[in-house]
Amino acid sequence: MKSKILRLFLVISVLLIGSLSTNAQIKKAHIGNWSFDAPTAPEGYTFGIVEFKKDSVFTTFMNSEYPSTLIKAKKDSIIYEANIDGEIVLFSLKINKKLKGTGNAVWSYGETIIILTKKED
Repeated sequence: MKSKILRLFLVISVLLIGSLSTNAQIKKAHIGNWSFDAPTAPEGYTFGIVEFKKDSVFTTFMNSEYPSTLIKAKKDSIIYEANIDGEIVLFSLKINKKLKGTGNAVWSYGETIIILTKKED
């Protein structure tokens, strides 16, 4: 019984995520490269670069770029997921008017805080 409920939840989640991602577009002010710190992430993943494009996201750790799936971009919130070394990581970010951001990254083994700063073009 419990596994049927879990499967149903997963199917509904995938359908919901798919429907949200089709219309997501990142605000013009947020497009570009952002450096980030994730102080409590596992070693090798504590800092990197996120590149926001109009309708896509790329995450880079230690010179390895990971294409990401944009799930939601609305006002100052950006939610996306990336397959990073075989692990699906869900990023939920909030960007303020000073082009700084905070959020979190969640994966099967934990969660970490993300701190973003927009890089000068």
